[in-house]
Amino acid sequence: MTQSSPTLPSRRKHVGIMGLGYTGLPMAIGFAEAGHPVTGYDIDGDKLAALRAGRSYLTDIPDESVAATSAALSATGSSADLAETDAIVVCVPTPVGPDGEPDLSILQGALDTLAGLLRPGMLVILQSTVPPGTTAAAAAFLAEKSGLTAGTDFFVANAPERINPANRDGWTLANTPKLVGGLNEESTRQARQLLESVCQTVVPVKTLEIAETAKVFENTFRLVNIALTYDLADLCKSLGIPVREVIDAAATKPYGFLAHHPGPGIGGECIAVDPLFLKSVAAKHGREVPLIDAAHRRMLHRPQQVVDRAEQLLNDVGKKLYGSKVLIVGVSYKPEVSDTRNSPARDIAKELRRQGAEVSYVDPYVPEFTADGEPVPRVGWERSVVLEHDCLVLTTLHDEFTHRPLWYAAPLVLDAWNRAVVGDGVFHL
Repeated sequence: MTQSSPTLPSRRKHVGIMGLGYTGLPMAIGFAEAGHPVTGYDIDGDKLAALRAGRSYLTDIPDESVAATSAALSATGSSADLAETDAIVVCVPTPVGPDGEPDLSILQGALDTLAGLLRPGMLVILQSTVPPGTTAAAAAFLAEKSGLTAGTDFFVANAPERINPANRDGWTLANTPKLVGGLNEESTRQARQLLESVCQTVVPVKTLEIAETAKVFENTFRLVNIALTYDLADLCKSLGIPVREVIDAAATKPYGFLAHHPGPGIGGECIAVDPLFLKSVAAKHGREVPLIDAAHRRMLHRPQQVVDRAEQLLNDVGKKLYGSKVLIVGVSYKPEVSDTRNSPARDIAKELRRQGAEVSYVDPYVPEFTADGEPVPRVGWERSVVLEHDCLVLTTLHDEFTHRPLWYAAPLVLDAWNRAVVGDGVFHL
């Protein structure tokens, strides 16, 4: 994770980071590596203890990166320690609730804290993904509570995160272009100047709302195209055509096409969440977004398709799903991360259990996993364990699994990613 800073800061700023999770910790380390003193604030005592010990709790950030920045990066559970910072970057989670509406309660808590910390000249950058209009409302809230004037006494910008955990294509905080839109020109200028010390390319946009909307549209684009691949995969299955080869063939076109691949569903806090921010804003303005609605429904139905396919394959060999031992291989939402937020594996496990299957899981990054509030037994990735199960469902192909493809020992395998995994007893979704 260690990387050289794009531009050495012309003047060191004391930077505060609110939220040291999947997006906050990389940002904190980036600013520390760039020469800024950094105060990282989080309410999770385990995270604070790890950072103080020079250890990382994210799979794609090595301990060495944390240890190397320990002199510049202090971790605290007291928000009062942010009072003397020059700039505060807000990196708290912004999920959706059970009703699909944005849940900004954590962000509101951060703003409540910020209101008591604001002082003249401070810069506030909202990096958390939010529905369009949220940053302007946050600026107005902070102004009202602090008595300071936004854009004059303190400055506000939106610079949405574009972190891709465990990225295999070389994209880092430093070389991924960073959008920034300010409340006014001075807010944009100050935020751009600070961000240029950690990002090689900072792209200013004219308004807060442009930055906010661009971020949620990026992931809505992915949602719609992934949902399209689900339909393509179903069609190709009916036609007896390998869908992966179809997509790979289409991807040879050098323009106008971007490859997306079908899998067991969508997880994480981006593709599964951000389109609902657009939908929520559209509804408030009396607009419908039928394509987003259709893509979201398709995403929600995908784990059920996995279970239906597993049941079909078991029936084909004279077994019932009820009473069968099913091993879910990988439960994080993508390879080489421990993040299980919105993981399709959870819905798959829940439905398998509902239909009477005996479910267990294996994942080198996830020590505990629940489905519908109930623990799912964890097993080791061993040949003897694989042999004990009636069916394996490959949902997250971590390197440990692909380097040791023990699934070939299983009597029946459902490859939910439709990868180039072939052999007797191996079937695609």
